[in-house]
Amino acid sequence: MFGPTGWFFLGALIVCFGALLCWLVRARHWALRITAGVLAFALSTLFGAALVNQSYAYYTTWGALFDDLNGSGAVGYQTAMGSAAGQSVVHEDHDLQNFLPQRTPPISAPPAPVSPLPAATTSTVVSIGHLDLAARPATGTGRVVRLELSGAKSGISRQGYVYLPPQYFQAAYANTRFPVLELLHGDPGDPSSWIYGLHVPEVMDHAIDTGAIGPMVVVMPATFTGKHGDDCVDAPHGDLDDTYLSTDVPADLVADFRVLPQGVHWGIGGLSDGGFCAANLALRHPGDYGAVASMDGFYSSQADLAVLGKIFGSDAAALSANDPTMLALEERAPLPRFWIMSGTGNSVDTLAATYFVQAITTREQVEDVIVPGGTHTPPAWREVLPSMLVWWWNTLSGGPVGVGTSEAGPSHAPTPGHDKGPGSQPATRALAFELSGAASALRW
Repeated sequence: MFGPTGWFFLGALIVCFGALLCWLVRARHWALRITAGVLAFALSTLFGAALVNQSYAYYTTWGALFDDLNGSGAVGYQTAMGSAAGQSVVHEDHDLQNFLPQRTPPISAPPAPVSPLPAATTSTVVSIGHLDLAARPATGTGRVVRLELSGAKSGISRQGYVYLPPQYFQAAYANTRFPVLELLHGDPGDPSSWIYGLHVPEVMDHAIDTGAIGPMVVVMPATFTGKHGDDCVDAPHGDLDDTYLSTDVPADLVADFRVLPQGVHWGIGGLSDGGFCAANLALRHPGDYGAVASMDGFYSSQADLAVLGKIFGSDAAALSANDPTMLALEERAPLPRFWIMSGTGNSVDTLAATYFVQAITTREQVEDVIVPGGTHTPPAWREVLPSMLVWWWNTLSGGPVGVGTSEAGPSHAPTPGHDKGPGSQPATRALAFELSGAASALRW
């Protein structure tokens, strides 16, 4: 009620705006009129921003807003120096320098084995071996590290965030390498939206504390430089975003933190444009990711020709090479596991998810999550985030995962990690789709 999305706050802005207008009309001195006018203009601008925030529910508390403005909640870390700087608002008495090692950290015990990918002729789905990590209740709080993620191959250097689970700092896990989630924000957007908008660190802490998931490292890189991005592709005459996100960021994580090598125990996901990026990168680089999750993404290069057409022009081959639907239909390599979410409140997102899910199910079963009434906004994404993390953990750790279509919500919460069994038939969306001629029909 009293938060930045509450009607009380919006009402207070209206009352103050009205009071300033009365002052403007009744004031006799020109200086007072100018002051009243400037303040009224500022309040009207603030009111517009508050309406946008209420619609998208990005900042739901004043604390989240202030944390984002002052950058608190994250500890600075200079990877080149191997030292930490700044204060953690969670554990101010803890010296992170003892736990964030120099590049290529020494590990006395061998890392957990990673299952090799089978040949494309033997399976259409990646084989993910079991990890020697358990999902059990754990006390403690994870840390968010703010650092510069530099790209040796792409030549790109951008600031990002890394979430380290509480187990990362515990003696029992001193020789353990952890699976990784790579989360890609939307456009417009930046990595902080995962921290202050979707509260990933808090959701991770709660899921780990309750034993719903095991320990995972989460990296949240910036997907572009400037106000808008290029859909995470390697632009012929621009930024090599694909190379940066699929090669350089994983290399930085492996070098600076105790994580498993990039492969089937790595997950990638995103929201909106980040959903397209996640699906496209995983399919363009078979074997680099074992699981993909997308919230309200799109899955065809034709869906964003305003951006991709400007990058690749009339190069049809380049457009096809960055089209997740077309790539999924090509049986050139085993597919990663997929988790796809959309809300019924946005028909564009629903259609995009429907076509992509049915394309994927020609080769493997998919976890298809529908949010009744959900729109292309953070509230819908926050609603499914906990179950998505559970699905990710079960998938990357080699455990059972859910398949088919399910509804998310207070009365339709999917059972975390529930496997409907190999003999069950996957549910489908209530939209007819002719699979014959899919290669052309899917390019809307």
